Amino acid sequence: MAQEPAQGRSQIVRRTLTEILLPALGFGLGVGFATQAYLFSLVTGLAISGTIYVLYRLDLLLVRSHLYRLSRDWARVGLEMAFLLLEHLLGASLALLVCSRLFGLRIVPSAAWLVLAAMVVVVPVIHGTDMALRFYRQMKETERQEEQLRALATQAELTALKAQINPHFLFNTLNTIAQLIHTDSERAEATIERLAEMFRYVLAGSERELVPLNEELAFVNGYLEIERARFGDRLRVRRRVDPQILHVPVPSLILQPLVENAVRHGQGSDGSINLALHVEVVAGELVMSVADRGRGMPSSFRLGESAGHGLRNVDERMRKTYRDTRGLEIEDNEPQGTVVRIRMPLGGQA
Repeated sequence: MAQEPAQGRSQIVRRTLTEILLPALGFGLGVGFATQAYLFSLVTGLAISGTIYVLYRLDLLLVRSHLYRLSRDWARVGLEMAFLLLEHLLGASLALLVCSRLFGLRIVPSAAWLVLAAMVVVVPVIHGTDMALRFYRQMKETERQEEQLRALATQAELTALKAQINPHFLFNTLNTIAQLIHTDSERAEATIERLAEMFRYVLAGSERELVPLNEELAFVNGYLEIERARFGDRLRVRRRVDPQILHVPVPSLILQPLVENAVRHGQGSDGSINLALHVEVVAGELVMSVADRGRGMPSSFRLGESAGHGLRNVDERMRKTYRDTRGLEIEDNEPQGTVVRIRMPLGGQA
């Protein structure tokens, strides 16, 4: 808090020095060159600088606020430069006229024209440069604020998409437990306990943007154990995971919907479910794929038109996180089935 007044004072000193005193010195030396009366010329230079500064502040107060309403940036900048030039011409002429009458200064015409030309060219360039820099900083600040708003909106959308996973996952798992209660009560009880453990991760994952890959895989393994309670030996999973990347952060709750989709739609003609889960680094990207041996996707399948939540949810989250540069890749798994693949930068960030 104590630094704010000090910073305000330093800004006042800096602006006074750059906008009044230094221009006054330049104007005074120019007038002195034209009159050879350097003592009075320094006072005249201060009068010129002060008059121009007053006109400039009036311009900011009365004119610039209306210019900012213009939709075209080039028109606004052009008018600002025109007003800036006019302020210097009027301020210099008025102050020079008054001071020459007061002090009886005799200005050599040729030198006066030289000084006036230098003033008209050099000073607006200096102020124009400062104005251009200020305009650039304002533009970058506006872009930064807009980017923050977009990031906040994207984060809110991602949170909403994650929230869709919770009731969807719970509904399917409770169906499994309901079936087990009638066929294997002990397994149903064990499944409920496992479900409670998993939901602790779901609740934590809903609040965390990124989690280590090994935690996401542990969550998927817990889900597969619940499904194995229903399918028994008919559910077979082959895993290929590079152990060196288990610590790599990935978006939370991103992999389980792919596995769940493969379990639901990847049954073979004999009722078996054969899944392959691969996680590896390819060409500098983290690639996660889930393959099944089911009937495959129909030719009419469109991800955006799919009635299911799982794949569409993951695809939307990937596109929002990586600004449409990443999405689900779905292709046939030869000779039969489907492969769903995710690619993302190492570290999980865009």
